[in-house]
Amino acid sequence: MTEMMTKANDRFEANHYQAIHWIDERQDPALQTVDRAVRQGHYQTARTRFLKLAESSQIGVLQHIPQQDAVRLAGGLPTYTVARLFEHLPRPLGRAIVQSLPEGKREGVVVILNHRRQTPRSLRGRPLQG
Repeated sequence: MTEMMTKANDRFEANHYQAIHWIDERQDPALQTVDRAVRQGHYQTARTRFLKLAESSQIGVLQHIPQQDAVRLAGGLPTYTVARLFEHLPRPLGRAIVQSLPEGKREGVVVILNHRRQTPRSLRGRPLQG
């Protein structure tokens, strides 16, 4: 009996000290809200909520939803927002979004991207002095 208890205890201790791997698989509520609006075809509602998200969440949303939905959602966003997000998206998705834009808006994105490439990062995003 003592031998059986010792073996059981040894197994318990071995399992007790193993690392516990836990991953939070819950979706971000903001992502759910935008994703739901896109799936229901309410792109204007999705855009409004999308614009209220932090940049990292916006990038996550565009990467999470199907590419055709990301293209349609991004097509109605302000030109500067599209340019800013383009810099952080995977190249295939960023290109698909920009190529789907009307010519004038696409040219605007290119101008903004070129300007941002020439501007040092330390000066980007700082409020204008005046």
